[in-house]
Amino acid sequence: MKTGTVRGSGGPKARLRWAAAAVAACAVLAACAGPADQASSGGTPADAAAAKQVVDKYTAAPATITQTTGLTGPVPTGKKIVFANSGLPATQLIAGGVQEAAAALGYGYQSVSYDSGNPATLQAALRTALASKPDAVIIAGNAPATFGEATLQAYRDAGVPLVVGSVCPNDAKAPVVAGAAGCELEEATGRAFADWFIADSGGKGKALFTNVKAIPSLAAFVNAFSAESSAKCAECKVDILEATLNQVSENQIVQSAVNKLRTDPSYNYLFFDNAQWSKGILPALKAAGRQDVKVGGRSLDEGALNALHDGTESAWTALAYNVIGYGNMDAALRAIAKEPPAVVVPPFQIVTPQNAKDITAPYRYPTDALKQYLQLWKVG
Repeated sequence: MKTGTVRGSGGPKARLRWAAAAVAACAVLAACAGPADQASSGGTPADAAAAKQVVDKYTAAPATITQTTGLTGPVPTGKKIVFANSGLPATQLIAGGVQEAAAALGYGYQSVSYDSGNPATLQAALRTALASKPDAVIIAGNAPATFGEATLQAYRDAGVPLVVGSVCPNDAKAPVVAGAAGCELEEATGRAFADWFIADSGGKGKALFTNVKAIPSLAAFVNAFSAESSAKCAECKVDILEATLNQVSENQIVQSAVNKLRTDPSYNYLFFDNAQWSKGILPALKAAGRQDVKVGGRSLDEGALNALHDGTESAWTALAYNVIGYGNMDAALRAIAKEPPAVVVPPFQIVTPQNAKDITAPYRYPTDALKQYLQLWKVG
């Protein structure tokens, strides 16, 4: 692992390429109000109270969707949607959201399966989806670069939009349409989480942030966190501990982070860019005599939520995957109707022991998000 320091803020071989794609899909999908405030330009004095004002916007479970742009015409009727499903747990939840929305619209729905780490199965699934004569195909967590040019050209020739969500960055050129949960989400949640760190530490925190930089979405989150910390907290310090995909697959991130904490007792926060990487951290910290360190990060999962219920961890960002599914359907509708895209940052929350008691898994907030989307689409 490499360690990079950001004071106040502020790089796998060919055989890992498709492992990277699989891990990236898992990480992006394991990932939550509206966009966080932009970081101030230049160095400013630490202001925990001001940071807390930002954080307060994200402590309550979201009650409204962030999409406010309706369609200019009526919703197209009698359409068919195909979802390409990798089988990852979060992808299943996104697929569920797409299927719910399709049913509410009276659309046909079909799912095709693939292994996100295997380019042959991915491209075969996309070709199978296209052969079923859909009006749009939706996929989450795999970048268009993995689809193959022949597959993309087949979609162009057929005039079928391919909605790609949960990817950062996403070069949305035809036939690709940007779906929900892209770079905008990673940057917004990263900034908001930095404001939580500033406020919680009283403007004097020192954090070790583990980051799998080979996954661009995770780098985007951590970079936004670092920039916000730099801009708003002169006395805060963030050290980035770079992890590799091999360390992810070998479950070595926790031990590497704890080893780093042992060398410097001044760290009082340990953050992960994915809650999945943090499994086993509490007993590891206990064994190292570092139970004083506060734990949190990006992408609340059930284990992290249980730790928040127990008060043994401190803060995680949270995102509703079913709502991401509705957002992907929204993007598909606009593409089918040949209307301009209207990408928004999905609702997200910062969950702490103070508000975790009201949260259940899987995370599904806003609870009436589909109803709100149907009202926006003027359906029902």
